[in-house]
Amino acid sequence: MGFVEYYSAFKAYSDINSEEYRRRIENLEPLLMKFMKTRGRVLDLACGVGGFSFLLEDLGFEVVGLDNSRFMLEKAREFAKEKESRVEFIEGDARELPFENDSFDYVLFIDSLVHFEPQDLAKVFKETARVLKPGGKFILQFTDLRALLPVLMNGQVVGAEYWVNKVLPDQEEKTVVIEFQSEKDSFRVKFNVWGKMAVELLAKLYFRKEGEEKLNEHSYFQVYGPKK
Repeated sequence: MGFVEYYSAFKAYSDINSEEYRRRIENLEPLLMKFMKTRGRVLDLACGVGGFSFLLEDLGFEVVGLDNSRFMLEKAREFAKEKESRVEFIEGDARELPFENDSFDYVLFIDSLVHFEPQDLAKVFKETARVLKPGGKFILQFTDLRALLPVLMNGQVVGAEYWVNKVLPDQEEKTVVIEFQSEKDSFRVKFNVWGKMAVELLAKLYFRKEGEEKLNEHSYFQVYGPKK
């Protein structure tokens, strides 16, 4: 039970050349450009296979990608070779960033809240605020999983190959185990459940909100500035 199977199963997260991943890029690129008008140094936090890192490099930004998954970083470095990219990919912990204070103009955190429990996410936000330059921007995209849970439980979400077979939240709905099923196999993944209000309350401790766009019924794109 883990995210390696999940990311391997869905090309939207594992294959930057797939139509599914390209759609993710196309949906967010206009918003990134709306709030990242000045070129600068970017930390792509929990960068995965690096699709957004490569996008920003192509647009003239200096990019560092960080992830704690060796599996995802190996794929990112393979894609980097294909693209002759200069993005630096680092294996590291988002809760203890290996960078000096005021190192980045932007920090990107795309679709990764589900990996973190509240105490850990607080550390991530605190570290993000530390490495952002004064006047920098923290760009956050996430799904309100708490609002999405009833939809998942009704079996209304179906993927191209896999579908949601079982949804098993804990008693307090702080975490949920989701079973994905295909014609060939199945696997389970444990997600931390974050709702929009909880995310904003935690972010408010370290940042001030500067902008927000609603991507769909359950997904949000938010921009924050550090309080320093």
